[in-house]
Amino acid sequence: MESRYTDIIAAIEHERAAEEAHYKALAANKSIPERIESGILWYPLSPLSQVYTVGEQIEMTFERTKHLDKSHKLRSGMGCHLFKMDGNQKVIELRATISYVRKHKISIILSQAILSKNDLQEVKGNLGIELIHDERPYKVMHSAMEELLKSRQPHLLTLREGIDRLDPLAQTRRRDFEITPDHLNHSQVAALNGCIDAENIAIIHGPPGTGKTTTLVSIVKSLLKTEKSVLVCAPSNNAVDLLAKHLSHSGLSTLRVGNVTRIADELTHLTLAEKAREHPEWQHIKKVRIEADHIRKQASRFKRKFSAADRNERRHNYKEAKDLMKWAKDLERKLTETLIREAQVVCTTLIGVSHKSISDFRFKTLVIDEASQALEPECWNAILKAERVILAGDHLQLAPTVKSKKAEALGLTETLLTRLTDKIHHTYLLNVQYRMHEKILSFSNKRFYENRLSSDATNSQRCLEGDEAPLVFIDTSGCGFDESFNPKTLSRKNEGEYFILREHFLQNKDKYEGASLGIISPYSEQVKYLRASIEEDTLYATYDTIVNSIDGFQGQEKDVIYISLVRSNMNGEIGFLADERRLNVAMTRAKKKLVIIGDMSTLSKSELFTALADHIEAVGVYQSAWEYMGESFQFPS
Repeated sequence: MESRYTDIIAAIEHERAAEEAHYKALAANKSIPERIESGILWYPLSPLSQVYTVGEQIEMTFERTKHLDKSHKLRSGMGCHLFKMDGNQKVIELRATISYVRKHKISIILSQAILSKNDLQEVKGNLGIELIHDERPYKVMHSAMEELLKSRQPHLLTLREGIDRLDPLAQTRRRDFEITPDHLNHSQVAALNGCIDAENIAIIHGPPGTGKTTTLVSIVKSLLKTEKSVLVCAPSNNAVDLLAKHLSHSGLSTLRVGNVTRIADELTHLTLAEKAREHPEWQHIKKVRIEADHIRKQASRFKRKFSAADRNERRHNYKEAKDLMKWAKDLERKLTETLIREAQVVCTTLIGVSHKSISDFRFKTLVIDEASQALEPECWNAILKAERVILAGDHLQLAPTVKSKKAEALGLTETLLTRLTDKIHHTYLLNVQYRMHEKILSFSNKRFYENRLSSDATNSQRCLEGDEAPLVFIDTSGCGFDESFNPKTLSRKNEGEYFILREHFLQNKDKYEGASLGIISPYSEQVKYLRASIEEDTLYATYDTIVNSIDGFQGQEKDVIYISLVRSNMNGEIGFLADERRLNVAMTRAKKKLVIIGDMSTLSKSELFTALADHIEAVGVYQSAWEYMGESFQFPS
């Protein structure tokens, strides 16, 4: 049994090394312009604001003033350096974590102690932020797996051995009644009751639009009838925020915990920092800190000559400042503990469970949403804090990204959801979907879900007004729209597919009035090209249009979805398009209309895409791109 878990520990180290090598390769021997081009650096920056947060931390916000057209890799939660340039040299470099990135603004969190030694408040014009390799998640996962192997707690031993052996884990708690909320359908009620009955572990799975979030909120509310609080986690900040929002709106006292959060304005009141600021005790803590800072500054004033009395006074002031700061820390710690104890639901990321504010707290039940996107050791980091776990997600959607081939070979890409779904006793499928027209669902239902799903009457036939074609495939075979490869980004684009997309959009734009639109491509180079083309084109000016990768669209939905598949070559090479889950994610983003554009002469080398084309020809609209090439059409150069 231990060999599997020791393999995971080895896989964590391989993945850490691969991630570190990735960042070193991005930055190695590259000038600032080259690093800006590679997407790991924002420079120069202009400071906008600076605020104090809980835990002696400071959140600083900046705006980039140049290179606004450059794409970047900066994301919430990533480690970075805030640096100051003097000529061609970095003279100050401070470690920080990105709090949020919105358009050309970025906020970072860094320690007050670090900043106090390096005054950057008045510096303008030569500040920058650069991504760095962040080892903390790997250290947290490694520590969690070591603790798991050492633990002798009965419930952890049962889980550890059961998951290793694929034991049915059928233990059930006795209960004399069933909960049947009126707003849940039959499969959701079954999932709710089954999860509450499970002694150790339960799984809720189902495709997008089947009401997993609604079901989880009902489960949490039911658990709170017998439990003081519930721990709710997800692998990403976005997923945690979504659940926190729904839990709060349902009337539950919800607390959002973490060093780094990317929280919408309407959710800031859920954060630990904001709840602390709103508490009457916070003003007292703030006054104590200000007084300590004032006394420390007095003590550090420069004097040319010092008498014995001066030295004693300085020593006394330093001690007083230190005592005041210790008092402020104790007051803040007690306030934080009070806020956590009073919360009915504590929400954080799987890694954020190790945040110092909640690291010593334990819970009866842990709920993990988006478990299909969570690495197993991430999950164990949270499972260690609870007596049982409920996993929710769709194992037929995208798995978490793993860079290391060695880590992949050791099993790091296999999630707990993939490993356990339909293999343990308490597994529950949500089988009614409320998102998409049944024709849009039909291929995924047949191909991935064994036709076990049905569409609710409210959306099964829901189309755009005046539109009777919810499912369309436009075949570019024979059009000469060959893909192109960018050796710098190692990605691909297909300009011809955008020409067809734009023409189709133009012919249907009246039907799109008031609808939300998403344009998806599996390739980052195509996403970059699509974004640039659409931003420059007034055709889309009045439409709510978002362009993103398949990975970036996971968890989202739009009324209309276009998918540009890109691959078009003489060898029939389709790369990672062969991953069936990638196609499943892309297709299930659409609610009322799905338009797929691709070259079937290339894609037909894959049985997956041959089946897709046959299916759409039978139940949807299958067209040739030649239908969109009027007299004014010009081939891309």
